[in-house]
Amino acid sequence: MKKVSLLLAVAVLLLPTFGGQLGADEATTLTGEYVWNRQDVPTEIEAVFTPAGDAKWDVSFHFDFRNEGHIYTGTAEGSLTEGSLKGEVRNENKKRTFIFSGEFSDGVFNGTHAELRDGKKTDTGTIKLSS
Repeated sequence: MKKVSLLLAVAVLLLPTFGGQLGADEATTLTGEYVWNRQDVPTEIEAVFTPAGDAKWDVSFHFDFRNEGHIYTGTAEGSLTEGSLKGEVRNENKKRTFIFSGEFSDGVFNGTHAELRDGKKTDTGTIKLSS
């Protein structure tokens, strides 16, 4: 997780450079865990949401999978505090697409994630995030 934390710190520091007028203080970082159905083991995850319009976000998920650090990036729509949130992210080489959706209640997001492949959705697990 140290590698992921270092990557997250670098990404936040670079936001003012690559994010136009957005400053690092405008990004919201949530932490939690995801479960991949095939392993059924909760794994730490960090999600960085950067404003991209009214209830729209650029998002990056930072996590380890099979002892390797990953950053999946994409977009999301909805609230980061109460109500629904959904989004789509792609892996580093952009060959795999995942969607996520769920609800925030009392500041905690509970949702599911799935892979999109050849127009078909395959459930891949759950995700839980909070500030």
